[in-house]
Amino acid sequence: MGLDVIKSKIGDVEIMQVVEQPLDKYYTLFLPMATPEEIGKIDWLANSHHVREDLSLRGSSQMFILKVNKRVFVIDTCIGNEEDLLEFPFWANLNIEFLETLDAIGFDRDSVTDVLCTHLHLDHVGWNTFKKKGKWHPTFPKAKYHFAKDEFEWWHTVPAENDFLITHKDVLSQSVYPIIEAGLANFVEVNQDLGDGITLLPTPGHTVAHISVQIKTGNETFIIGGDMCHHPCQIAHPDWAMPADYSQEKSTSTRRKMFESIADTEILYTCTHFKNPSFGKVGKNSNGEFDFQPIDKEN
Repeated sequence: MGLDVIKSKIGDVEIMQVVEQPLDKYYTLFLPMATPEEIGKIDWLANSHHVREDLSLRGSSQMFILKVNKRVFVIDTCIGNEEDLLEFPFWANLNIEFLETLDAIGFDRDSVTDVLCTHLHLDHVGWNTFKKKGKWHPTFPKAKYHFAKDEFEWWHTVPAENDFLITHKDVLSQSVYPIIEAGLANFVEVNQDLGDGITLLPTPGHTVAHISVQIKTGNETFIIGGDMCHHPCQIAHPDWAMPADYSQEKSTSTRRKMFESIADTEILYTCTHFKNPSFGKVGKNSNGEFDFQPIDKEN
């Protein structure tokens, strides 16, 4: 049985979201402050599809595929199969029908021109590669893989003093180094213009050089924010920072800055883990509080 694939369109850009797995049960780790009692105080969220009936949070591990002019962009590549993840046993050695789903919908992996990882955490780089006969191979062999230069370099300057960093050294070996060895890596600046209306936005905090992706298509603009937020509740509470953030102070500041800039505009916003319908508009009320109204663009 294949995975869920959500198809939508914004402007001239065709979008597919391939949902690897739900992440609902992990949100008590991601955002422990987002208790049902606190979520119940957020009127626009408590009655939305982003929470369950008991007001616990809902979210997904998913990959975005964008068809932009003659280019095919993949953004964030989930967790992946057969990964050695010592300190994350619940995500280690998965056997998910991800590639089979792409085959079933007729998606040609050779058609991908660009892969972009908003950051290098394990759940955003996994399907950069796949394992065959004990070796890691690029999943999208004709693509240019974009990694933020400062992000990549940071992982090589920090000492592996804790299990989190040790595990991510393994992640690089499985999901990033094989891309470099294949000659497919492109190290970019955090504000780089990638052409065809696609630009990178620096959104640091969750990691040292986390980036978001802005796409302008005709009269419409949308942003895929990676892990700038893990859930829309952080739009209501920008100060709700994930325990694993590189800098909680910076991630909070980044969220406030982003929401101030797009509030009450026509810009559509989402993040990698938002439950479908994922895109929406950020608003701001007279008390200076932000909200999020989903816009269903599904075809």
